[in-house]
Amino acid sequence: MRNFPFRTLILCILLPPFVYVFSIQLLEKTIQASYEKSLSDVYTGDTRAIFDGSVRLQDAIRKNVAAFIASRKLTHWGVRLSVSVKTPDGDYLYPYAYDGSRSELDSPDSIAVARENFRLLNDGLVKTVEVEIQHNTLLSNLILLSCVALSLLVFMIFYRRGIKMIRQEDLARQQIIDNLSDERQKSLAQLQRLEDQRKRLSERVERMKTELDRERRKTTVAEDEMIDELVALEEKISENLALQESQLDEIDALKEKIRQYEKDNEAKTRQRLKGVEAIRKRFSALYKNTAIHDRAIEGFVELTDEMKIKAEEVIHQLNDDPKMVQIKRKVFGKKNRETVFEVIFAYKGRLYFRNIDGNRVEVLVVGTKLTQNKDLAFLDKL
Repeated sequence: MRNFPFRTLILCILLPPFVYVFSIQLLEKTIQASYEKSLSDVYTGDTRAIFDGSVRLQDAIRKNVAAFIASRKLTHWGVRLSVSVKTPDGDYLYPYAYDGSRSELDSPDSIAVARENFRLLNDGLVKTVEVEIQHNTLLSNLILLSCVALSLLVFMIFYRRGIKMIRQEDLARQQIIDNLSDERQKSLAQLQRLEDQRKRLSERVERMKTELDRERRKTTVAEDEMIDELVALEEKISENLALQESQLDEIDALKEKIRQYEKDNEAKTRQRLKGVEAIRKRFSALYKNTAIHDRAIEGFVELTDEMKIKAEEVIHQLNDDPKMVQIKRKVFGKKNRETVFEVIFAYKGRLYFRNIDGNRVEVLVVGTKLTQNKDLAFLDKL
């Protein structure tokens, strides 16, 4: 159970109620804003009938608001809609308040009604829209089920990931066990081979002991011959020691030569690096319209003095006017890379360049025919 997502489980249990409450509040505000805008467009209805006095403003508002509430489909899903319209003085026009001073038997005066309607509209009306999503209704239950479903989906994702990790760990553990089992089998097989070898060695020791006893008996007879052989062996050993001393002297001399060669090689490398840096500074100062790649500078340093003059002449022409340079061929890179041009100088010299932004060129490689394969391989990697 080490990979079981306990934290995710706790979060998925605690989060749905909070998301549900927040969603209810957000949805109430959204519906209320939408209803307020829609009510503002329809609550007075046709103003011509109001201004000519054929209908009282209270009656028109009551009729239009009632029709507006009845047309809201969300009220059947659990949304409770409460609407009120009143004057700035606090007199309610909707819901309709009983007006005892006015008898329904009185014949309305259209001019007085129009005057009263105009006065009420001129003073302004206060509209209030209250939206409440009741609990345990269709809409609220759908929201709650959505939160629970989302929580379960998140938990299932983390649970499956945990199961996958557990399976991977089990496979890795089983692989380790299998490897250890294979190693054990190999060790047992090796131990068996060593035991067989020990037996063979024991038998050989016994045979050698028998031969040694036989040879000891022979040595008593050939003792003088053995002494002579020992003397001869000592002389050979002395000769070998002398030969080893001479070989050691030769080895020391070779080591000294190697150290001297490495020292000379380091000096040449430092001198070459100084030459590369000096060439880079000089090219940067002289050829403002031409970019010189480090590979080109290194190849330029390796040229002979005569070829350096010819190569720099080509670089000078590229800096002034690339059209003056005679191009031998175009070298195309892989995967539709940009085109690189090849220029020959001093017969064996090869210079490669390409066009870059700002009507400038970049010298990529300077080399000879001997280094052409390496140079083309380098260009192919750009």
